[in-house]
Amino acid sequence: MNCIYVKLFDNSSTTFNEEIISFPYNKVQALFYYLVVNKTTTRDELCSLLWSDMEENSAKKNLRNALYKLKECFMKEDILYLANNSTISLNSNIKIETDVDKFIDNKFEIDAYTGEFLKGYSVKNADNFERWIYNTREYLKGIYLKRLNERIKLEISKKNYGQIEKYCKLIIKNDEFNEEAYKNLMICYKDQGKYVSAIKVYDDISDILNKELSITPDIEIEKVFREVLNDINKRHNTDKTNSFFYGRGKEIKLIESTYKDFVENKESKSILIQGEMGIGKTRLKDKFIQSISKEDIYISEVNCYQFEDEYSLKPWKKCIIDLVNIAKEDNAEFPILLQSILSKFIPEIDEESFENFKLETAINLLKQDVFTDSIGDILKRIGNNKKILIVFEDIQWMDSVSITLLSSLICNLNKDNIIFLLTCRNEFNSNIDKLLISTSKYNKIEKIELNRFSNQDVKSFINKAIPNNNISTEMINKIYLETEGNTFFLTEYLSIINSPKGINIMTSKMQDVLKSRFVDMSNNEKKIVEIVSLFDDVAPISIISQLTQIDEFEIIDIIEDLEKKCILEETSKGSKVYLKFTHRKLREFIHRGLSQIRKNILHNKVGKIIEKSINNDSENINLYFKLIYHYKNANNNIDCLKYKVKSLNVTLNFIHERFPRIYHNDEFYNKLYYDENITTKKLDEIEQELIELKAVEGDSYNTQELEIYILHIKGRYLIRKGQYFEGLKCIEDMIDMSMEINLNDYIIEGYKQMICYCIQTNNTKEMIKYVNYGFKFIEDYKINSEKVAFLRFKALYKIMVGEYETGENLMMECIESLRKNKKILNQYILYIAACYNDIGNIKMNLQNFEEALEYYKKSIEICEEKNIWISISLFQTNAGVAAYYLGDHNMARYYLKKALNIYKKIAYNSGESIAQSYMSLISFKEEKFKESLKYLKSADTKSNVLKNPKEIGTVLLVKSKIKDNMESNNKIADVFKDYLNEDLEQYVNKGLKYLKESKEEYKFSS
Repeated sequence: MNCIYVKLFDNSSTTFNEEIISFPYNKVQALFYYLVVNKTTTRDELCSLLWSDMEENSAKKNLRNALYKLKECFMKEDILYLANNSTISLNSNIKIETDVDKFIDNKFEIDAYTGEFLKGYSVKNADNFERWIYNTREYLKGIYLKRLNERIKLEISKKNYGQIEKYCKLIIKNDEFNEEAYKNLMICYKDQGKYVSAIKVYDDISDILNKELSITPDIEIEKVFREVLNDINKRHNTDKTNSFFYGRGKEIKLIESTYKDFVENKESKSILIQGEMGIGKTRLKDKFIQSISKEDIYISEVNCYQFEDEYSLKPWKKCIIDLVNIAKEDNAEFPILLQSILSKFIPEIDEESFENFKLETAINLLKQDVFTDSIGDILKRIGNNKKILIVFEDIQWMDSVSITLLSSLICNLNKDNIIFLLTCRNEFNSNIDKLLISTSKYNKIEKIELNRFSNQDVKSFINKAIPNNNISTEMINKIYLETEGNTFFLTEYLSIINSPKGINIMTSKMQDVLKSRFVDMSNNEKKIVEIVSLFDDVAPISIISQLTQIDEFEIIDIIEDLEKKCILEETSKGSKVYLKFTHRKLREFIHRGLSQIRKNILHNKVGKIIEKSINNDSENINLYFKLIYHYKNANNNIDCLKYKVKSLNVTLNFIHERFPRIYHNDEFYNKLYYDENITTKKLDEIEQELIELKAVEGDSYNTQELEIYILHIKGRYLIRKGQYFEGLKCIEDMIDMSMEINLNDYIIEGYKQMICYCIQTNNTKEMIKYVNYGFKFIEDYKINSEKVAFLRFKALYKIMVGEYETGENLMMECIESLRKNKKILNQYILYIAACYNDIGNIKMNLQNFEEALEYYKKSIEICEEKNIWISISLFQTNAGVAAYYLGDHNMARYYLKKALNIYKKIAYNSGESIAQSYMSLISFKEEKFKESLKYLKSADTKSNVLKNPKEIGTVLLVKSKIKDNMESNNKIADVFKDYLNEDLEQYVNKGLKYLKESKEEYKFSS
């Protein structure tokens, strides 16, 4: 059955079998909409609606033409049913659905109402149709609002605050003068303790009613507002009573000293406590006020609220009312003239009906000295009885007129028994700056800056807040990391530390406070902070510019505004400038608030930008980690796994390649290391992720490429640890798959890993096969970067088969080739060290031990110069062996000890058992037999892991030398008898067999 869907709420549209219908002109569309809503009508009614300004015949002619055009819109489908010459309806055989029908037919439906009926739709010269739209619109809107009110009543009974907030906001969106909705929303916020949000709602309705209707909110809203203020004061007082105070000793002493001067009629100053949100300004102020005597001083405390900076002099009105009422209780009298002047600024001074005092009026009055003089006069008169302490909290939200007045009074009334105690956030505010400039000029203010607590302070804070706790050092460090020493966040975390979810949540109180930091942002400011929140450390300004597509100069202005608000701050690394949030919780709040689709898109875009900065000739693991983070948050599983594999490869390449290419400085590589457990865990993780990815993506090019990467890492790892069967299977599969998708780099890598296996097992026959494969592939595909690696493999092969002269010449050719190419020299520096080592091995096999030692020293010097530890252990081992055969056992021990210290960090590394074998021999010669046995046992175990003939043969060599001395020395026999229980001949024969393979049988006669 054909289906027509008509959307009439908000922006209208029509589809026929899911294809959008375009109407030839407006009145055809209007006729159709009218039929869709009313189902049946008459020709006369349609003529009256759409052509009332025409004569009857002309109107009917236009109607006939419109009906014909309507049929054409639906491919001449017979969508109309003409019962007779006068009645018109839609064909019931065609399925017609509308959002209006869905809304009307279900008395509980509200989601279908997505906006007003036919929003923005209009038809020229059709007043009756326009009237019909308006009436229908109001009718449907009335139903919608009624249903929302019913939902609100239901959710109020359930205390389902999230739904109450949602429905109240929907009513306000559709009826901005609906005071009942504002009231319910205020109550909703009040009941949740979200007082800042409740005050904002009150300010919104007050502003709308004042600007549009010049009236104030009704008495019920005023009542709720006063309840909110009372709750704030109650919570404030409770916090004062219940919370403890930590630190700030220096600041307390300074406030007390300043106040003491004031009480003793000495020259004194007002006090400004400044610091970031939640740093403890209020708590410090409360601590001070609790400590002073209230008998001889009037105290007025006034909170300035966000969003109230448009209400001129509101803080002062509250202050004056407080002080006047207190003074009247002490029977203070005020001249009639003064009362008259004040009543002009504060109507009905004994009441609080002063909300509509206009900003323009205040500015004009402030220009007249009478205003300042009047306020000053009343403060002087009240101060005649007692000294006055006026406290203004959060003056960053005080209106400009009030700050100007405050500045004037601080400068002029300091000797008149009045002192001000102010708190203020440390964000930039031009009005606060002017206040500080004017008051500092006359030395009238003491500014106290509160800083965050240090890690040690946080530990002490926790121990004082929770005595005898068993909180671990790790948890304390985590709390410090999350709070960054901010008192508010620290207190909140301590309140939830024992909750089942631990500290990995953001409390509603945190969210409420953080929300207040961002509510007055412009759209462009919001874009910037959202983009900065994508980065878990710092955000490059270059990426911000690319993502926002905002003019660079405008971006600079926006960033400076956000820095003034202490939301963002700049940091630099070298010549590059970055942005970050002033507190990690600001970032966390913004990032949590992003919709998932926005996170996906933005994180993915950031990832693609970062990818472009990767140099193909380097392996930047830090960028890889950033890409993993962004692609994970973008739910881009393919690219996320790709860079997980790449980052793992960088680390394991350094550990598992004997002579890896060097892309970074020595500090970078000194931090690179995974032990056996971590390596296994990481490999298991990426293999499992690949399985899950293939279940979704199938065998796509991307998943095949990832599988090749993983096979390479796993195969190399297994070969290094001597699990040759599984390792070779991985590498062979990798080569086959790489050939299928023409991944040439990994075909070459596969050949290299097969050659490494052959080197470890002394399999020269297979080795030359893969060396030749490599040379042919390099030639066919012009992969010049790999030539030097295969040249060294060829040289090594020649050495292994005893062609020493050819091998040495090829090694020197490698060295010369690398030294000529300055561009890649540093990357391949370990290849040069390896070549010197291999030449040293030639000299050893020729029994030129001194010459061999010199070549080993060259290899060691290269590693020491570059501070690279991964290869030096092999060179030190060989140097130690050469020194041993030179008869210098002290030098031998020196090199072998250094090598073994490095080997402790590396699992399954060739050469370790040789170092232990010769340490066993040296200890044996020094008659440290138990130490010798310990080294020998370890060497025996290690040599059987990699199954390298040279290593196995070396262990058997040591066993034979010790066994040969057992019969003539009982001490030796007592230590070694249980371990060396075979005949001497067996040790010699087996040892010679293995050492012949590596051309080192001479050692049995040395």
